[in-house]
Amino acid sequence: MVTFLYLLRCYISMARALTKLEFSLYSLLHLKFGTKEFTNESVRWYFSRPMLKKLIFGLVGAGWLKTKGRGKYTCETPQDAIAGFFEAKAENALKESDLSYCFTGSSAAEIWSDQTYMQRSWEYSPFFIKVFRKDLRKWRTFLAKLEINYFEKEPANVLGEFVILKAVKSMVVDEHNGLPVEPLDETVKFCESNKDAFEYVLAYFQNRHGIKTTASEEFVIKAGEAI
Repeated sequence: MVTFLYLLRCYISMARALTKLEFSLYSLLHLKFGTKEFTNESVRWYFSRPMLKKLIFGLVGAGWLKTKGRGKYTCETPQDAIAGFFEAKAENALKESDLSYCFTGSSAAEIWSDQTYMQRSWEYSPFFIKVFRKDLRKWRTFLAKLEINYFEKEPANVLGEFVILKAVKSMVVDEHNGLPVEPLDETVKFCESNKDAFEYVLAYFQNRHGIKTTASEEFVIKAGEAI
């Protein structure tokens, strides 16, 4: 259990933005009380009252502790506490942002291929979007407020949902299957420049949209059978 908590702390401190001190307090409480009820007085001698209040407030807000009454709490199990990290919420958040954007790159390939190509899974789910450069600060604030991970270039070593913001001065937005997406010809160019990963998508485009691509005959036949 101690090893599990240590590894979890290393991961969560990156992914869920908990401080080391918050996670240290959670580890102490979980090892000492498990899921039994405790009071904040149980650990008061380790922290000043204002600091303890701040730490417990943070842990409750992040879902690691449950409030059971005035000054009374229980620990969530580590498994339950981290379950929400993989909750799908980015796509709906983008729709409700009231900011202009369109899907680009791999995300556009998903949309234009009618999801016959899927880059995303529950454990790794990137959303590549173009946004106006003038709106970049608003996007940072919006995503941070919703605790959605975002980056301004494609990251390495990341799990769960995240958004990659590609800031542009101007953009042309089409719509496909009800989603804002860059024009098909831009997506074809992207797939052609990354043919090793997107040859099947190119073959799908050739069959579905009648666009000449460099996809091999084998892929074109295979994609045609799926349509």
